[in-house]
Amino acid sequence: MDDNRPVYIIGSAADLLGVHPRTLHLYEERGLIAPARKGNRRFYSANDLRWVRTIRYLIHQRGLNLEGLRRLLALTTVLEVQTAPQELQAQCQSFVGRTSPCWQNGSAHFDCHDCSIYMAARDRLREDEGVPLTP
Repeated sequence: MDDNRPVYIIGSAADLLGVHPRTLHLYEERGLIAPARKGNRRFYSANDLRWVRTIRYLIHQRGLNLEGLRRLLALTTVLEVQTAPQELQAQCQSFVGRTSPCWQNGSAHFDCHDCSIYMAARDRLREDEGVPLTP
């Protein structure tokens, strides 16, 4: 199965994560996740579920609040870009908008699931914290 393919509706994703669907809405409103949308329905991939587990770990085990986490993630992506090859830096919108995540700085062509920098930052954060990479 393609881990980037958005297949879970919000209710199923919430059940798999053990959270209320409103929690996923809140994370989206705060700019922490960007699920795929078809009309007004949200769809989550296995990578989205991994990411939400990381968010929950950082909130509940490491004591970050939502705003602190949003700011950390915006900076983490930029730090990853600074060590990336120059041709990748030139394409990365998060390098341009250093104070917000790349999906919030006006880029019309973003897809975090295809961004090797974004995914590497997420996976490095999970590995550093000892959070399993399984969905």
